[in-house]
Amino acid sequence: MTGRAMRAVLTWGLVLAVWPMAARAQVDADNGDAVVVDMPEPDRGCPAKPEFMPMTPMALVGIERLGWLVHQAIIPSGKDKFFQAGARSRSGVKPVPAEMARKLGAPDTKVPLWVFGKENSKACKATPTAWWAVRMGTDEDRQTYLMAEVAVECELLPPGRLSGTPIAVRQKDEPTGCRLRRPNRSQTGKDSDGLPPDYAEHIPPQDCAAPECARLWEYFGVTGGEDSAGAFDLTVSYLHRNGSNPCNWATDDLSKLFVRHAESTSLQELKPGGVLFGGLWDFNGLRYILSRQMGVFYAYDYQQLKAPRPKMTPKSVRYGSPTEEDLIHAKRSLSPCKK
Repeated sequence: MTGRAMRAVLTWGLVLAVWPMAARAQVDADNGDAVVVDMPEPDRGCPAKPEFMPMTPMALVGIERLGWLVHQAIIPSGKDKFFQAGARSRSGVKPVPAEMARKLGAPDTKVPLWVFGKENSKACKATPTAWWAVRMGTDEDRQTYLMAEVAVECELLPPGRLSGTPIAVRQKDEPTGCRLRRPNRSQTGKDSDGLPPDYAEHIPPQDCAAPECARLWEYFGVTGGEDSAGAFDLTVSYLHRNGSNPCNWATDDLSKLFVRHAESTSLQELKPGGVLFGGLWDFNGLRYILSRQMGVFYAYDYQQLKAPRPKMTPKSVRYGSPTEEDLIHAKRSLSPCKK
């Protein structure tokens, strides 16, 4: 081996030992010198132990602007100096000084927030810019929540549709290769249409004979492809007809959330369920099924669901207390009544 070749080998070994994994060295064919070539970092994928932070429309809490607030913490009653005496029995929103936010439970801003917004979108960085104390709920369940207004480095859908609800995760590194998928398939059945067999086996028998009773059903779901795993949200309504006005009809309604494993023909019910609004996918396929219900966010870990001894309990985050209006509209129904 010549002296030049020996020097090239030694240099190459030294470069590989100290250079970041995102770079590699190769020998220049003309002079035998080591040359550093940048290589793309492999995707990190979705977080293994995610710290999810649900988001709430500003207008919903009384801030008259379009935009989103990210959940930070529930403010204990002993530390709630924003709503005192009679104000504690009402909903409201008040600004929180930045220096107080950490003392009230706001996470350290040195760890970034990454927000998933639009369909099939990657996460973009978000930075808290202002904090708010939000008082919400009913007399039976009213609490004060610490929420943060954020500057986001990407475009989010405006509030108003469940399918546009963003979700944030808090972690040091960008979750590259992790993408949010929105519901991408649906089917509706009228009173003459039978339920698909894989759904029907999960629905208890109900005495419903035409024309006095009609059964309607609807499902929507999110998948990564025709044969891949996915989640499905089903609503079934039994309409007991009494007169010509649908608003006078009694209804029996039920909703269920399911997961279908890859290449499986059966469904597995997920409890406590919640309204499906998306899923996170990476190079390993489906990672998390996302739903929410009455101020609680749920994330079902698909890797745990498909384990030999599956863990069915989702990660949950309480981010709001339902209002009187929320409770009125909480019942999901396919009734044609228009009020």
